[in-house]
Amino acid sequence: MNNFKEYDKGLDRLNQIVNKLENEELSLEENIKLYEEGVKLHSKLKKILKEEEGRIVKIQEGKELSDYTEMNFLDEE
Repeated sequence: MNNFKEYDKGLDRLNQIVNKLENEELSLEENIKLYEEGVKLHSKLKKILKEEEGRIVKIQEGKELSDYTEMNFLDEE
């Protein structure tokens, strides 16, 4: 699964957890399990963002420009 899909899926689950914790009456044990899952998800999502941030920095530095096709729009006129 690529980072974008994994991030979106994780963020959706994290939002579900927050909603459950805020809106449902759960036992202490259920609250703790959900909280633990949320903390783990938060850490994972933060890691994904850090990886993508590194990718953006490389692109800005020109280190991944070979992955893109150079287009010259002036030649098309």
